[in-house]
Amino acid sequence: MSHEEYNNIVALNYSGCKALLRSPGHYKAWLTEDKKDSPAMQLGRVVHIAALQPEVLFDRVAVLPQMDRRTKEGKAAYEAAMASVKEGQEVVSQDLFDDAMKITTAAREAIKTLNYDICEAEQTFVKEWGVVKIKGRVDLLAWDSNNETFVIDLKTTQDASPAAFARDVVNFKYHLQAAWYMRLTGAKKFVIVAQEKEAPYANRIYTLDEAAIAEGNRLMDEGIALYTQCVTFDSWPSYPKDQSVLSLPKWAFSNNQ
Repeated sequence: MSHEEYNNIVALNYSGCKALLRSPGHYKAWLTEDKKDSPAMQLGRVVHIAALQPEVLFDRVAVLPQMDRRTKEGKAAYEAAMASVKEGQEVVSQDLFDDAMKITTAAREAIKTLNYDICEAEQTFVKEWGVVKIKGRVDLLAWDSNNETFVIDLKTTQDASPAAFARDVVNFKYHLQAAWYMRLTGAKKFVIVAQEKEAPYANRIYTLDEAAIAEGNRLMDEGIALYTQCVTFDSWPSYPKDQSVLSLPKWAFSNNQ
């Protein structure tokens, strides 16, 4: 299934659930807003294709050679290169592509160390959940020698050290993603390959502990229940209008207090 076909399935996914947990109004805005792109996001997409589906890399990515478009020759070379781009290909610079290949080499070596017999990339799952549907697109679905299923998810990051990446898990709700994909696929484990984007292109392989998965499942249940309610009544409110009392988090106070 292509990404376009996947995106056209009307169902709640992990990314949408993150927006929904902020508020249903934010989810509705997330559905219709123009998603902002950036070189970092483009780099991540190229790394994912190169690392997980190398056989289709040049079907989906066109590399723009280095050229000086301020010159007549450079402009002509640019026009010729763009004319050769196929429909559906993403155009990336040579510099970005070179960086992506360095990251990909390290990520693929890390993935190879995982104990699996069979592995399938970019698998789509859709399930009926009460009166609604939920969906997910898994980086890698793998089976070990005991035929146990597990999910492998590749994350590019600035810092793969335990302390720094734990913050990424919280900020991006990777524990919610772990619970989401495990429930969709029936997998027993969610393995994260945390791959740094700069030299020496280090990486760490993580699984989440039981407490993290339990919190991810709690967030998933909360999100699905809220989504079901919003779909049933076609009501997508944002924040409550009443005044609220705000308390500071514990870390904001001095240890002396």
